[in-house]
Amino acid sequence: ADPNFCIFAICSTLICIPLAYYYGMTANYLSQVGFSEPGATMTIGQMSEIVFMLLIPFFFRRLGVKWMILVGMLAWVARYLLFAYGAPDQVAWMIFIGIALHGICYDFFFVTGFMYTDHVAPKEIRGQAQSLLVFITQGIGMYVGYAIVFGKPWMGIKEGQATRLIESDALANAVAAARPEETLTFGQSLWKMFSVDMPTSVDGAVIAKAMEQWKDFWIFPAIVAAVIAVIFFLSFWDKTQVTDD
Repeated sequence: ADPNFCIFAICSTLICIPLAYYYGMTANYLSQVGFSEPGATMTIGQMSEIVFMLLIPFFFRRLGVKWMILVGMLAWVARYLLFAYGAPDQVAWMIFIGIALHGICYDFFFVTGFMYTDHVAPKEIRGQAQSLLVFITQGIGMYVGYAIVFGKPWMGIKEGQATRLIESDALANAVAAARPEETLTFGQSLWKMFSVDMPTSVDGAVIAKAMEQWKDFWIFPAIVAAVIAVIFFLSFWDKTQVTDD
């Protein structure tokens, strides 16, 4: 019955569609840009998440619900643009920042969304409201996003956008062939989170073609997230003050 909550729920579901690009393809992207241990590199995002989780009360008092969620949405736009424009020349610092934005991307959007839902839902149905939010965002939204990325024939999406990264497949094979297989301990893997080293034997032309495809790949979710952020900005006008206790 609350129009602002409906707008929040719809925009939250829609924003999770481009989010699937990050969760589904970032590890592959990092490997092809030259990161030796993509899994370890992505833990930078989890570290950032912990830091910003602690900072949420500070920002909440100053920004409020609308601006917290909006900043979270815009952080996804910034992340994808950094990935896109960092691809052609494999600009490591742009990609590192894109990963480190995870704290803002996740905490400002998801955590604030849960807090807002908990505040506006009647006490007797708060649990159901939170479950509904998880279902429509990380269920429906993410599912549609993965369908667009990887394809779902029964949904009419025969080929996902990932299947169009033909040159990236060639680059992935070239990198795998040039890089000796290693068995690393957890500590050794973590130590290599900042290691960026494209094998010199990989053909530069192959890298250039693949990176152009990756640039186009990341531009699309950036545009989608930006459009949803604008819709949210123009249509969500809830003045509710949510406390952080």
